[in-house]
Amino acid sequence: MTLDPKDRNDLRLQDAKFLAKIDEHGWSVTMVAPSVGEDGHCFAYSTGLFYRFGQPEIIMFGLSLERMHRIINLIGNQMKHGIMFVPEQDYSDLLEKYSCRFRVVDKSHYKEHLGWSIWFYEGYEYPALQCFWPDNNACYPWQAECSPGIRELQPFLFLPVTSDNSRIQ
Repeated sequence: MTLDPKDRNDLRLQDAKFLAKIDEHGWSVTMVAPSVGEDGHCFAYSTGLFYRFGQPEIIMFGLSLERMHRIINLIGNQMKHGIMFVPEQDYSDLLEKYSCRFRVVDKSHYKEHLGWSIWFYEGYEYPALQCFWPDNNACYPWQAECSPGIRELQPFLFLPVTSDNSRIQ
């Protein structure tokens, strides 16, 4: 099941505003930053792209929240016009100087990273893609030649979480 973005009665104000964004624009972008003093990555993700266009939700890490918000909106607008983003293919028109590439997010990461989407879709039955960006030498984080700093900014959500909560590398 999926929540109806038009049915906002009896919801908390924040929940109603979230649904109103999906109803008005087709999707919402959530920006997440660790609390002061906590470790973690800044990231942003969409909710509503699967509902509205039958396309995967998008999650990104490691850039400024505002920039990731703009990129996800750009992706959403292209999806709105029928463009499909295929995993493992380079896309050169989303980032200013570089290509980006998508990989399928393993569902073991949904609970930690896609909370609003889980709430909206009332579960885990929707696809999600992680949008990766390369280092200055056009190497992606999973490539051995990639700058360690760039690799650190973009967790590998395409790998499942193991039972001890570590990622398989």
